[in-house]
Amino acid sequence: FRHGSLGNLVELRVTRLVVLGQDTPGPPTTPNAAQMLRNFCQWQKGLNVPDEDSPLHFDTAILFTRQDLCGAATCDTLGMADVGTVCDPERSCAIVEDDGLQSAFTAAHELGHVFNMLHDTSQPCRELNSHSGAARHVMAPVLSSLEPGEMWSPCSARFITDFLDNGHGTTQRGGSQCGESWCQWGTPPCSGVTSP
Repeated sequence: FRHGSLGNLVELRVTRLVVLGQDTPGPPTTPNAAQMLRNFCQWQKGLNVPDEDSPLHFDTAILFTRQDLCGAATCDTLGMADVGTVCDPERSCAIVEDDGLQSAFTAAHELGHVFNMLHDTSQPCRELNSHSGAARHVMAPVLSSLEPGEMWSPCSARFITDFLDNGHGTTQRGGSQCGESWCQWGTPPCSGVTSP
């Protein structure tokens, strides 16, 4: 998220790492990616500290799972998140199938959705990406090699800029701008990335 092609300085911080095992109960697991996302989002809300000034408060949660995630037709789904939900404590979450180093790219892709980015091949992105293509950026719908000089597409840069400019973020000094007074509540579509 610090690549210049994003057009915005987005600083991510890990505030808590929870390793789930037999002694640590987690969300119910299922191969159905959409249901797994719902289960995790509900579960993570109970872990969060509502006080935004608390060092244990988080804005977004990501579940890395070794569970094979399945979409409607195949089990090629690598991750899933709702679009534009960073300010919604019940839906600001993502799931990522842990399959090694490439999971980092899937996590970046799913965080892109949380920050309101669409797939680079979606209708709203076609014109914005007409000069750069849509296949070798973080928000491509299928994981592939990335363009080193332009990891984020012009569409991704535009969508996150518009999202942040409309009050969905925090100031550089840490003052919160997220919350009910800033967020547009709705039901954005669920989106995922799949393997080739």
